[in-house]
Amino acid sequence: MSLPQMHYTSAPPGPDGSGFRFTAVTPGVPSSVLREAEQLVGYEPPRDAPSRPTHSELALFPEMFSYTRLSDGSGLLSRTVYTGADYSGRWGNFHAHAVHLTAGDRLPGDLPPIAAWGAPQWADHSPEDGTPPPLDAFTPAHSAGLRAELAAFAAARRPRLAAVLADLRRLAESPHAPQIVLAEEDARRVAHWVMLVNAALPHEFARGLTFTTYTRRPQQARQQIIGVRPEDVRSVAGQPHRYSVHDCSDPSAAPPPVADTWAHTAAAVWAADAYELIRQAAQTDGAEPFASGPLAALALARGIPATEDARTDAVAWVRAHPGALDEATLTRFLKAVCDEGSGAPELPSDTLAELLGALHGRVPVALTAPLTARLVSRAVRGGTTALPPLPPGALPEPYRGELAAESGDELRRTLRDPLTPLSRTVELLRVARLLGVAHDDLTAGLAERFRDGLLSGPGPSTAEALRETLAESVALRDEVSVLLDARASDDPPGVARALRDTGLPVDGPPGALPHLRMCAAAPGLRPGGAASAGQAGARAADGAGARAADEAAVRERERARAWVRDRNGELHKLLRIAGVSHLEKPLVLRTAFTLVWDDRVPTAAEASQLLNETGARPLIAAEAWDQVVAAAVDAPVDDKEAPLLARQLLAAASDAVGRSVLDDLRLLSLVHDMEERKGDADPAQGGWTARVRALAGSARPNVRNRATAALALRLMGPDRPEGELGELARSDDGDLIDAYASAARTPVFRNVLRATPGRVADCFLAWTAHAGASPRWDLTRRALLDEVLRPVVQGFTDGEVFSVEQALGRLSASRAAAFQEWNRPSGGFGRLFRRRGRKPTTPTTPWRGDVAPPEGKQGR
Repeated sequence: MSLPQMHYTSAPPGPDGSGFRFTAVTPGVPSSVLREAEQLVGYEPPRDAPSRPTHSELALFPEMFSYTRLSDGSGLLSRTVYTGADYSGRWGNFHAHAVHLTAGDRLPGDLPPIAAWGAPQWADHSPEDGTPPPLDAFTPAHSAGLRAELAAFAAARRPRLAAVLADLRRLAESPHAPQIVLAEEDARRVAHWVMLVNAALPHEFARGLTFTTYTRRPQQARQQIIGVRPEDVRSVAGQPHRYSVHDCSDPSAAPPPVADTWAHTAAAVWAADAYELIRQAAQTDGAEPFASGPLAALALARGIPATEDARTDAVAWVRAHPGALDEATLTRFLKAVCDEGSGAPELPSDTLAELLGALHGRVPVALTAPLTARLVSRAVRGGTTALPPLPPGALPEPYRGELAAESGDELRRTLRDPLTPLSRTVELLRVARLLGVAHDDLTAGLAERFRDGLLSGPGPSTAEALRETLAESVALRDEVSVLLDARASDDPPGVARALRDTGLPVDGPPGALPHLRMCAAAPGLRPGGAASAGQAGARAADGAGARAADEAAVRERERARAWVRDRNGELHKLLRIAGVSHLEKPLVLRTAFTLVWDDRVPTAAEASQLLNETGARPLIAAEAWDQVVAAAVDAPVDDKEAPLLARQLLAAASDAVGRSVLDDLRLLSLVHDMEERKGDADPAQGGWTARVRALAGSARPNVRNRATAALALRLMGPDRPEGELGELARSDDGDLIDAYASAARTPVFRNVLRATPGRVADCFLAWTAHAGASPRWDLTRRALLDEVLRPVVQGFTDGEVFSVEQALGRLSASRAAAFQEWNRPSGGFGRLFRRRGRKPTTPTTPWRGDVAPPEGKQGR
């Protein structure tokens, strides 16, 4: 199919008139296209052009070669040349030859428009008969020297090439990007620019790129690339939002800074006469438009220098697409990225390590040997990046032998240095195994540093590296285990937390490493129980999602609760795990005890059970005796088991009790006797009051307060031993008497008095006895009579009051009379007023026997 054509020039007078007009048009070209094309193909000579050029001078006039997108979406490819200044001549002063491409159509052969530059099909004059001859295709001007000419041009324009390519990328990615203005003395150079950038652009965008190689009025040009002569560039200067101006005619002008890695790489490829790599990169797997990675990888493999960013992008792309390059290209690429003597910027070790990790298992080991050797060499020299896991034979000869000979002494010296960081030590051990450098004689020192490192709370990555290293070295693992077991006997919680946080497994023959085995089996240590649950949840979240994390956290919390609920059972479980009898090795019991109770003392109930199960002497030998004693003396006041535990401790090994707590235990044992109502104390040791006073002076405040409270409750009871209340009254002891008064004032005791008139009689006797025994007692008993007993009696019925009187009368008529006198109001009217309206009530059972009130006393 022939391309629609049109010729436009200055015609002589004739039937169709004279002046500029279309002189030949293929039938069918729309008139709207002709009207729009007429505005695009006009030619204006350069400002300094000769007015009457000779034939040789005409050849120097710039050729206006353009591709323009019309308003209807179609394209106009045109060539306009200057033909002379004779306006009356047949050919006019310029001639334009154009072809019209409807929307969506391409040039035959899917050529880009710029490929038609210099094609022989372009005419310099209109056809004789006014009808364009058929035009089926353009023949690209692939002269033998064009490729070399473009390469030389790219090298000469290298400082500007990256900037222009970056602008073209902006045009491809955004329709609102500024137009590109290229100022060149020769319009052919503008055509070269278009050829260069066209080869670098994605296929679809390159086919639609609009341009013109020459115009006098760039501000009116519609194309994306606009070629102008240097004297015409001023009209668009200073408008960066509309035009990106590149004055390529001034070699001294500094190019603008460019941050586009792809543009820099494509410029280097063109300057190296290797533009076919651009097309090859676009066809590789995973390549995206304007991706610098694949292009930089091919460029490096070709030996073309690349910027640091381009090298990084190339490595990242090869890492993501390890099979995209053939073996030969990959070999050259790896050599380029590993070559540190070429003056190219060195890539970071972590970047090379990630590349090596991606290639292992996907390409032959021989291909990655240079990369492995480079990383190993850096690691020995002081690199901080961890090597990726390396398979056997990852470093074949001659690399292995050369590196071992070169780095062996330095490697051993660094391993021996105790100041070498643990992470670097781990890395160098891997290097030593890889190179075959002997280091068994360094095991003892390394084991101590590994032990300290494990106990120091390393981060997750360091902990993983330690585990891997110990898994690879049996001798080092055994030595570290022995050292950890020794440390576990001194600091079980610390070792247990280290094992839990690092995930270090514990193995060995039965009976070996008993302390370490128990530490590994202790799941609910505190502090750290909640943190442990959180860590377990985080680990599960990394592998199986949030739901698994929640479940793991719940399981961890349940284990911690179970641990708290039955610590004694956990203790025996740990002793079984140890595999060694605690009677033979008491320190095993100490380790288990410390793991179970960590930084706290057992409760009195737990200590009592433990004492019954193991006996006192094993606990003493295990250095756990003091904690068991502390369970008694430091127990809260409301701990019901502490007094019994104190009695057990004194009975089991009183000789092992320190003097500082001996009186505390004795006082607690006395509390047990008083609370159990075991009757009077041993007369040889004195009464309860006397013993409490004797022991309380050196006792702890919590024990002393508990003893005084227990004595007060005992003396408040109706079965108090004879003489104890008098001893209390005569003592004038503020703590004891105040504790007695506090017990009498409690709401519970007041309720007992209200419900039991017999207890009222007992309290009246107690609080009226021993008058004058001591000043403090007199103040206290009178206050209790007025503030505790009187409000209770005032609330009694007559029958209840009579019961109190009867109870007192059985003991002494004078005491009953004293009560009646104490209970008598200040006047008879007052008493009558107080009892007005009270209903007769059957008297309650009096204290110590049923005594019926006399007739006439049962109420009013």
